[in-house]
Amino acid sequence: MARNGKRNGKEGGRSGGSERSGGDPRARKKRLARLNEAAGWLLRDSKRLLRKHGQRVGEEAVTKVERLRADVEVACEPKPRLRDPDRLEDAATALDDALQRHFGAFRKSPLREYVEAIGWAVILALLIRAFVFEAFKIPTGSMIPTLHVHDHLFVNKFIYGIKIPFTRIKLFELREPKRGEIIVFEYPYDDDKDSAGKDLIKRVVAVPGDLVQMVDNHLHINGKPILRTVVDRQGECGESVDAIDTCTADDSKWCLSAPTMEDGELQELPGRFASRAEAADFAQKREGYFCAKSRECIGETEFISQHRVPGPQSDLVMWLGPLNDSGWPPREIDPRRFTSHASVYAKAENPDFPAFRVPEKSLLVMGDNRDNSKDGRYFGLVPMNTVKGKAGFIWFAYQRDFWRPNFDRIGRVVHADPAAGTCDVPDPLRQLIK
Repeated sequence: MARNGKRNGKEGGRSGGSERSGGDPRARKKRLARLNEAAGWLLRDSKRLLRKHGQRVGEEAVTKVERLRADVEVACEPKPRLRDPDRLEDAATALDDALQRHFGAFRKSPLREYVEAIGWAVILALLIRAFVFEAFKIPTGSMIPTLHVHDHLFVNKFIYGIKIPFTRIKLFELREPKRGEIIVFEYPYDDDKDSAGKDLIKRVVAVPGDLVQMVDNHLHINGKPILRTVVDRQGECGESVDAIDTCTADDSKWCLSAPTMEDGELQELPGRFASRAEAADFAQKREGYFCAKSRECIGETEFISQHRVPGPQSDLVMWLGPLNDSGWPPREIDPRRFTSHASVYAKAENPDFPAFRVPEKSLLVMGDNRDNSKDGRYFGLVPMNTVKGKAGFIWFAYQRDFWRPNFDRIGRVVHADPAAGTCDVPDPLRQLIK
């Protein structure tokens, strides 16, 4: 880079001297920008060469290069736009010649420097992704209203310890997941082709030693119901969001789409609406159910959960999914609704029935969308060694206007206040959560 600048400068000087004298302001500006870049690279390159290879070339060569470096630094003292291009070119050319003469065998081209810098950046990014943070995209609606389909968030992979990449072997463990935390884990079993080998995201509702039960969609942990306050009895479920979009024939209107019976592809339905909200309201009434929302407190985390309640009935169902019973564990495990790994919940295998005690090195997880979550009630317990990390923060919210502001839908770490019947959070924060 500098060597090319040197040759170009000399040829320009011989051809008439206009470039060296700076007759054309635009040409002078371009030339000065090129020389500033070349001088900066020469100073970095010479510093690296002196540090790594100074002993190999002898004291005389080192002294000469240091003196020429000082000349370039002096030529670079004023602001970049005020530098003398002739003086800067002469100093840079002299330093470039000296480096080539004494350190030629050790020099790197600018291209090689850029390639190495990009390579180190990629390696650093991979290390951060493997051990510290990883981006995650929400695949399903099981965590509505906390997380929506297509939301993007960062997962903290360091908080529970460091794993060897692509294995379940932990190098060391910092702490175990706590109740109320949202975790990302690798689906631990191979009996479900839709989930095998994939990363899932759910909320930890019980840790080893906990006795857990669900009565009428209300979680009970260690014999006590969790703190809960109903905040909306007939709210939008948010499950039909992917079936609402601008109309094909008129993008100023909103239309509904539903899966066809033949191939499951979305097909636009008759009817146009002036806004997305009107379309969502219509879809909600046609679905045949509403969603009751509750502010819950598990451990030291406050969040919003929801479950379905009866609504106006219709022959058109906009969204289908696995519906869970409001009571759990079941007396008998229906193989059509539970995997074989959930058999420990059934009365015949569970000495604590109608509750269930979580064994060591295991977690029980559920979705915040309680009646439509394929979670631990379906596939069983989550082994600790399959946990990848804790949900950090949402960096892209797919649906910003649903339920509450996107300041932090993950949930806040707070302290339980049994007397108040809910979590103890500051008043300004409570206004945001409502």
